[in-house]
Amino acid sequence: MALTGVNMPGRAAISLFERIAGQPLADVERLAGSIQPCLAKPGEIVFNQDDPHPYLYVVESGLLKFTYLRSDGEEWIKSFVVEGQFFASLSALAPAGCASFSAIAIETCRLEKIPFVVLRDLADSDLVWSRMIRTALMIFGERKERRERQFLTLDREEHYRSLVREEPGLIARVPQKDLASYLGITPVGLSRIATRVRAESERTA
Repeated sequence: MALTGVNMPGRAAISLFERIAGQPLADVERLAGSIQPCLAKPGEIVFNQDDPHPYLYVVESGLLKFTYLRSDGEEWIKSFVVEGQFFASLSALAPAGCASFSAIAIETCRLEKIPFVVLRDLADSDLVWSRMIRTALMIFGERKERRERQFLTLDREEHYRSLVREEPGLIARVPQKDLASYLGITPVGLSRIATRVRAESERTA
């Protein structure tokens, strides 16, 4: 029986997974029973780079950033995630694996934390779950591939313009210093680009 919309732990995850599957999922009570609701305040670390962390998260509300910490202590932002999406460090899901990046809350975030072993066991025992997880991994991979292509093939201003077109809501929510770090420029450089883009938009409006 599908429990989408039922007032119980895991409703955000179940709703998301059933949308990905395109149909109700079996044995969702087992999934719901394994989910730990979490609240992460701004600046709070959900998990650290290099830590064992075999969990997948569904974002019920809020905004997070994923960061790499360089050997000199400098933080580099690889991506962001918002409500309605899921995330995990794939390397941490492998046996004896560790997270390749850190996940840090930018806004207050309500999360649902799911042991990956539960998802794996559901996929092993049910074809629909197996297909859902395969589709979810394809979504995850496509999102990562698109970001890598933008970073490697677009200059910083082109990348910013692409974000303005495709994710204007994200641009409005991410602090300027974090957006600058993500684009690989200084906050001053970002301010100049944003001013040019805004002026062009006003002229063509």
